Amino acid sequence: MESTLLNTDENGEEVAGILPLASISQQPYVSELLSFTLDRLHKEPELLRVDAERIRRQMQEVAVANYRSFISAADALVSIREEVSAIDEHLESLISEVPKLTSGCTEFIESGEQILEKKKMNQMLLANHSTLLDLLEIPQLMDTCVRNGNYDEALDLEAFVSKLCSMHPKIPVIQALSEEVKQTTQSLLSQLLQKLRSNIQLPECLRIIGYLRRIGVFSEYEMRLQFLRCREAWLTGILDDLDQRNPYEYLKGMVGCHRSHLFDV
Repeated sequence: MESTLLNTDENGEEVAGILPLASISQQPYVSELLSFTLDRLHKEPELLRVDAERIRRQMQEVAVANYRSFISAADALVSIREEVSAIDEHLESLISEVPKLTSGCTEFIESGEQILEKKKMNQMLLANHSTLLDLLEIPQLMDTCVRNGNYDEALDLEAFVSKLCSMHPKIPVIQALSEEVKQTTQSLLSQLLQKLRSNIQLPECLRIIGYLRRIGVFSEYEMRLQFLRCREAWLTGILDDLDQRNPYEYLKGMVGCHRSHLFDV
């Protein structure tokens, strides 16, 4: 067995030496040729021609029997090439659209974050709805207090809003609330000064002065000056109502007014 393998290897080496261009697949046939007799070698071309003719006829028969398959395969190949070309075009179009898709996704994420933030704010607003409603009703409540003469309550509301505005100066709602309260406070100030021009007693005057101090619009000097002006206007109005046709009665009434009211001033 070993000698046979050695002979085979030696024959292969000899064939490779004789026909160096013969491929590995051709070397067995070449080795077989070397073992033929001279007569067989003369017949070999004819035998090869007969085999080639037989193979050609078999190929023709196979082609005729399966021509539909070949046509279908050819059509499929053409279709595949067209589809591949279309796929290439679609891929190029897709690649060109990828940046837009990325940008759109980024915008969507940013928009989603904004919506989420608004949702959180709305949830917070809903959770504090009653508190916010009470805050927004402060100007109306303060105006009602001013109209009904509840000045202490009105000034308490004004002080609360002032503190709230100092704590949250950048919140638009608080700023708008503060502006409305300032307008109501101005109305309160006008009403208090008007009361000082009316017929009120000294205790009521002192109470109004206390309200003016709480408002804090005037300095101490300005507040005293306003008090004197208002009481002077009230006293002047009383004197104007006296009958000036009788000088004696007019002087008597003027002296009586000064004696009765100057102490309160």
